[in-house]
Amino acid sequence: MKDERDLGVFFYWASKEKRNIMSELKKDGMKHSGDFGVLALGIYNGQTANHPDKNGKFHVVTRFSLPIKVGNQVIEPGIQAYSGKFVLLETSPELNIREQKEYIDRRAAASFVLYPKPFGIQAEYTIGHGPEFNKETQKIAIQNLHGGYVTFSYIAGKLIPFTRLQYYDGGKKHEMDARSYTVKEMELGLEWQPNNTFELVAMYTFSNRRYEDFQLQDNHQAGSLLRIQAQLNF
Repeated sequence: MKDERDLGVFFYWASKEKRNIMSELKKDGMKHSGDFGVLALGIYNGQTANHPDKNGKFHVVTRFSLPIKVGNQVIEPGIQAYSGKFVLLETSPELNIREQKEYIDRRAAASFVLYPKPFGIQAEYTIGHGPEFNKETQKIAIQNLHGGYVTFSYIAGKLIPFTRLQYYDGGKKHEMDARSYTVKEMELGLEWQPNNTFELVAMYTFSNRRYEDFQLQDNHQAGSLLRIQAQLNF
């Protein structure tokens, strides 16, 4: 989901035992998403952040994740899925598309977290169907999508070195013409946390991407970049 934000109504549930584990993870400084329950169910707009509903139909989402203590470690396997109908936000006028620009939009994913004490793993893989530009047919159609990532990290005092591998093959519904992507990336990074209120992260990314729409139909680029981010927590 673009920006990971949308307007909706959600129900969350977790036992007292699991909520205590989540609280302990946060106190230990783990990168935890927060207390969003073991079981989640909701309905939401589905048009991504800052966009009004365009078809009067809600997306439905559910998630189940279970933090489990294994010795002094905590693992958290999870599954999640959503389904709805998405109305495209931007399309080239030359394309022959559905009158209402409405397409099936659904995903299912499995995730796994081993919280770093000191070695950690975070991974997720997604499959689904959604709109995607096809340059062979010159149309936007419902097509398969799949992809995921895995991050390895290690806490060494105030330093956290990490490596992330990413892959995605499918359309991006919120971009022009549901732009078609194939993404292969590797990131090498180092995070410095001198205290609980300040973080400094440097990441070097090796990227190989194909991203194509009606206006740009042969676009395959490879390169690398350096990102530096400073963050205040409060």
